[in-house]
Amino acid sequence: MKSKRIQLLAPGTLSVLLLVSACSGGGTPSATSPAASGSAAVSSKPSSSATPAERPKISVLSYNLAGNTPNVSNWNENIYVKKLEELTGTDLEFEFLNAADYSTQLTLRFASNELKDLIATTGIDSPAHPNAVKQGAFLQLNDLIDKYGPNLKAKIPEKVWKSPQVSVDGKIYAIPLLSPHSELGALYIRQDWLKKLNMPMPKTLDDWLAYFEKVKVEDMDGDGDPNNEYGFEVRENFSSSAEFFYQFGVALDYWVMQDGQFVPSVITPKMKDALAFWRMMYKNGYIPPNSFTNKLADWQAAIYKDKAGSWLHFVDNAATWWAPSNFSNPNADPVIVEPPLGPGGQGTYPETTGLYRVWVIPSKEKNPERLIKFLDFVWGSPEVQKFFTFGIEGYNYDMVDGKVKWDITSPNNAKNEENLLYMYNMNFSGVSRNNDEQIKLNPFAPKLIKGYEIAEKYKIKSEAMYMPVMEAFKTRPELLPNFGSGNTLLMEMFAKVITSNVDIDAEFDKFVKEWKSRGGDEAIKQATAWHKQFYGN
Repeated sequence: MKSKRIQLLAPGTLSVLLLVSACSGGGTPSATSPAASGSAAVSSKPSSSATPAERPKISVLSYNLAGNTPNVSNWNENIYVKKLEELTGTDLEFEFLNAADYSTQLTLRFASNELKDLIATTGIDSPAHPNAVKQGAFLQLNDLIDKYGPNLKAKIPEKVWKSPQVSVDGKIYAIPLLSPHSELGALYIRQDWLKKLNMPMPKTLDDWLAYFEKVKVEDMDGDGDPNNEYGFEVRENFSSSAEFFYQFGVALDYWVMQDGQFVPSVITPKMKDALAFWRMMYKNGYIPPNSFTNKLADWQAAIYKDKAGSWLHFVDNAATWWAPSNFSNPNADPVIVEPPLGPGGQGTYPETTGLYRVWVIPSKEKNPERLIKFLDFVWGSPEVQKFFTFGIEGYNYDMVDGKVKWDITSPNNAKNEENLLYMYNMNFSGVSRNNDEQIKLNPFAPKLIKGYEIAEKYKIKSEAMYMPVMEAFKTRPELLPNFGSGNTLLMEMFAKVITSNVDIDAEFDKFVKEWKSRGGDEAIKQATAWHKQFYGN
């Protein structure tokens, strides 16, 4: 793919990076049309009359997401593999490794050179293979995509090709896999609690604080104890809990230009207001006292058992985790709402590219054209995309009066989370869960549609979206401008400030000074240089 090079730097935070691929062109090519430029034919599916032995073979290394994946004894005989082979005219050899330690196993595979034709990874900059690009381990794909990938160019947004997980200095080393919605963060509230308290939907920070105070003093679950419910349920290390920051003009992993330098917003003076707010939330009992150690299972259980008035999670889960049927209260009505409006703004998470993971091709591959043709066909084939969305006709879904009848809770979809096999594991283009076609058939469609609209509307515009992780952070991860796994300097300071009575100004200033002296100044220098080269100012 011919790329226009946008000058860049090598450092960054944890967003995204550099190149601009000229993914332009007229309409969307079909899976069998000639390439938009040149005379090379796009990868049409091999003849369906070909026997399995005659089909081109492609080996795939990936990780399991579906619960039943480890229990599949013979992938060659798996019903989904067979169907995908039929649809693509390809002999597919899948190897799924354990997702929990995939990064470690991938490192070992690269070290031993036990690789496959296509390898799934989080990005070309993954810690599993940190120097792979520099060492020439991945094939550069620009020309191959130009010649054999019109569907890839037409269907994958330009912003994704810019990601540091995909390209370096205008050179593409990976094929993106996408999520159907790039913005997923969602703030949930118990609408039935609002009705019980005779309160309107909160809009401002003051509205939310009034709601939290009511939740604190009223016995919302009716167990006789008004002190065991909390306005906002927080999870360990503040994972899925980072609301009430951008209302003060700061956010985790959100960078801003200040006095000619590109700096993490969490080291700017505005962070002091966010700290004061969160201390008040903790001291007033609006969040659980065990917020910093609250395990996922306990966090989820508290929400189900009528102990939480609001929480932060993902839009997708409106139809799964947060379906009313999961709650102990039969009248539970969790809904997604707009983030609070504060003096600094209204939003929750910095915007993302929507990248789910990527495919890389080892540089030793002698015939990479077949792999690009295969991926291009997958992206352009309506039949294959329908398989990724609904599975197998007559098994996962039926056609009734020309319309798809599909139910994610039906036995062949729900048992062992089998639907994840075709929506995630075998999906060569990304994730199909809650794509537009699925949502149409989802009983939670109104909630999901509203949730995605809110997430998109209130995403935080971020100039750091394309910035790669900087060298200063690679050797000193404790400097990352987020809470990490609870082991960053930011988390250490944050926990101390909100759970004690230390002077906020003094403690924050001490943190900033230490952060800068331990490598933060170098990170800012790198980020500023990157920003100047990338944006030209």
